[in-house]
Amino acid sequence: MKRKQFRIISLLITMIMGAVVGFSVSIGNPVLTAGVVLAGMAAMYNLKSRLEGVVEDERIYQISQKASRITLQIMALGLALGGTVLIAMRKAYPGYTDLGFFMAYASCGILVLYSLFYRYYNKESGG
Repeated sequence: MKRKQFRIISLLITMIMGAVVGFSVSIGNPVLTAGVVLAGMAAMYNLKSRLEGVVEDERIYQISQKASRITLQIMALGLALGGTVLIAMRKAYPGYTDLGFFMAYASCGILVLYSLFYRYYNKESGG
């Protein structure tokens, strides 16, 4: 399969998934949503395996790693700061205290998960 065909078919799959997910949300059926998302992911994986030519190289992996790291840092910082602000304002806005704690715990969870993966990959690559 050529790259242009892959893009067209993946766009169609995404559009169909969006329509079915929107419909299933409107009727309140979460099982249909999960099924369509999993089926779409399987179809995209199958399409990608049939793609001819070089799909990804070292440059793409390096760019992806940098983008992922910056995204992780921004999300962890944003969750930590947002959680701290919401917790600090618990007297003025008591309804948002639980959200603040959730954001703070999510930030801690992200950092712990990152450090575990970092340690694992560091050992795996001979560090």
